[in-house]
Amino acid sequence: MDQDADGMSAGGDVVDGMQREWARLRPELSFTSLGVIHRVLRASRLILEASDAFLAGYGLTRGELDVLSALRRSDEPLSPTSLAQTLLAPRSAITMRLNALQARGLLNRSANPADGRSSLLVLTDAGAALVDEVVPAQLAFEDALLAEAPPEAIEGLASRLRALTSAWEQGRSRQAGSGKDRRHGALEPDG
Repeated sequence: MDQDADGMSAGGDVVDGMQREWARLRPELSFTSLGVIHRVLRASRLILEASDAFLAGYGLTRGELDVLSALRRSDEPLSPTSLAQTLLAPRSAITMRLNALQARGLLNRSANPADGRSSLLVLTDAGAALVDEVVPAQLAFEDALLAEAPPEAIEGLASRLRALTSAWEQGRSRQAGSGKDRRHGALEPDG
């Protein structure tokens, strides 16, 4: 099988090769889900890698921009917990990002009057100005990333991804509400 330096098989992608190799080793299994899940994960990693490289010019990571953007969009201060839930990020990662952004003077923390163990977060003027500068540039960068793909690959993709994430987020909410054991990861099927 011919492969290029990135491990992509001729006429396909890395995941095609993974599926063929697994099918050879375990022909009794279906690897259809691997084709979807691993492509979503690979796309995410490639986007994050490119985005972090672009945002380095602004002194930011994608995770930090996500935090700043969430605060910029909010009409009221947010707690670290609500940020972690919104961004689907571990609280430890949120704490690290908040500490770095606060040290740079991009956000302020104040005591949460409703919960003495928590804080509330707001952007500083410098933080708001940075977000307002970066977001248009980031959007243009993301448009350029999508422009590299064939138009037929992009057409309808947002609605199909919305259907996936919506179903998974609803399943996640049901599991959290029912207190199901989530040691094996989120998104276990009902029944």
